[in-house]
Amino acid sequence: MRTRDDDLNKTRSATILSAAGDCFVRNGFHSTSMKDICSAAGMSPGTLYHYFRSKADIIAGIVEGERAATQLILSRLTDAPDFMQALFVALDALAGSITERDLILHAEVSAEVLRRPELRVRARAADDEARDWLAAAIAEAQARGELTRSLSAHEAAVCVLALIDGMLWRATLHEAADLGDRLETLKQALTRLLAEGEVRR
Repeated sequence: MRTRDDDLNKTRSATILSAAGDCFVRNGFHSTSMKDICSAAGMSPGTLYHYFRSKADIIAGIVEGERAATQLILSRLTDAPDFMQALFVALDALAGSITERDLILHAEVSAEVLRRPELRVRARAADDEARDWLAAAIAEAQARGELTRSLSAHEAAVCVLALIDGMLWRATLHEAADLGDRLETLKQALTRLLAEGEVRR
């Protein structure tokens, strides 16, 4: 059973990450100070530094949050009886929920990840984990005869993630609605890649 302290720590950590994300989106990572984040979170410096020692630690926390969210989505694909249908449901949910804030924050986080080797290691580990989860789900669907077996499940997973990442980057350059506008084409591309058939409605 979790204690009140566990709940409080989780709530405060989430508050800090959300406030920091708002600051990074509004002012950029490098123009945001820890003092700015304290003010946005409504916390004293002592409280904030108890949870995160630096902005790099905050970025690591955001990366971890993205990793957990991605793992939840991919776990549903693994358990789904119809892989393509579950994948399309996940894409619909993503397109319906993604915001300009999400896209800008992801770009800020990605830029900092590339600058800091220790953060890149964590981000690569999260990406490798996502690839492995997706590859396992694809392999299971291949074994059931849902997907073509002519592709390596590992390489297919890499390509699927690359297509989705590419569409998200386009939406970052244009606007969040761009992902929804291109969703049917993305589904067609994924179907051709994985199932060699028509998109199922």
